[in-house]
Amino acid sequence: MSKFYLIGKISQDLMQRMQNDPSADRYASTKKVTEAAGLKLISYDWVRGRFDVISCVEGEYEQAVALKIAFKNSGLMDDLMIHEVINYNKAFTNAANAANSVIKPGK
Repeated sequence: MSKFYLIGKISQDLMQRMQNDPSADRYASTKKVTEAAGLKLISYDWVRGRFDVISCVEGEYEQAVALKIAFKNSGLMDDLMIHEVINYNKAFTNAANAANSVIKPGK
């Protein structure tokens, strides 16, 4: 099981809906669709900046993609990025090993 951060920008439609009903429970709604995709919702927050929402989920990559597809097709999100948490020590160890095999032209 992997951990993912989904970072999204809401659509104009959702922005208008939230303004019309500011007490709407987006956490409950997001949790429902997240679980329907087979993921576990760890956190869900609205944030300031270029993007509007960030959530942390656990599951498989294909499930995270399914969640992205469902949200994008709903018209509620204009953009939704998926970022998988990695083991950076393992990644850099693999990079160091691969670097030993790099052959530069002319050598």
